[in-house]
Amino acid sequence: MDEDLKKKVDVVVGLSRLAGGTLILVGSILLFVFTQAALDPNAVIEINGAPTKDQADKIMAAIFSALFPIAGLFLSFAPAKLLDKWAAKIISRLS
Repeated sequence: MDEDLKKKVDVVVGLSRLAGGTLILVGSILLFVFTQAALDPNAVIEINGAPTKDQADKIMAAIFSALFPIAGLFLSFAPAKLLDKWAAKIISRLS
């Protein structure tokens, strides 16, 4: 790998790890809020601008918001070799 590509890969990997940390933080907050809403039968959430108390919708919102911290954990704690290889392929294809 040449020096210019290595610098670009390092930047992309660093930004991926930063994005992963952000996803963990924001996703955990969302998961906490929607889990509380799913456990409270009187809680109201909005879906497409319409308020709903449907239990299935609240559970699906909690499951969907759980995807964010999972993706963040992958980006934050994936092995450096895997992220280097992934970033190098993307950068070389975009160049």
